[in-house]
Amino acid sequence: MSQATLGPAIPILDVHHIEEALNYYVERLGFQVDFRYPKEPDNYAGVIRDQVRLHMQLQPPGHFENGTAGRLKFRIPVDDPDTLFDEFKAMGVLDDDVQVHETDWGTREFGFRDPDGNGLVFFKIL
Repeated sequence: MSQATLGPAIPILDVHHIEEALNYYVERLGFQVDFRYPKEPDNYAGVIRDQVRLHMQLQPPGHFENGTAGRLKFRIPVDDPDTLFDEFKAMGVLDDDVQVHETDWGTREFGFRDPDGNGLVFFKIL
């Protein structure tokens, strides 16, 4: 029996406002708008940077208040976490307590949460 090959995953981020989320990912994290759903452009959209695609979907405020939205955390491989860290630091994205560090599981990484609470961890396997 042959086995199917999986492709890159595309996470769907829960967001409070599509426009604000797009602005954050484009202006602060260097992504580009990939698409906006034509029938509901304020409900669903996507961004892209290099090989990473992220989709965003509007969620009602109650989903954030009761903890069912904005809790996604995902890991993105990067060839040089230190350079990316410096880029994000210069853009004012990172709090002072965020640092690039080596982990016990063999990566060099840093992470933070976006304004909607979604966690991003950028890492390189050592």
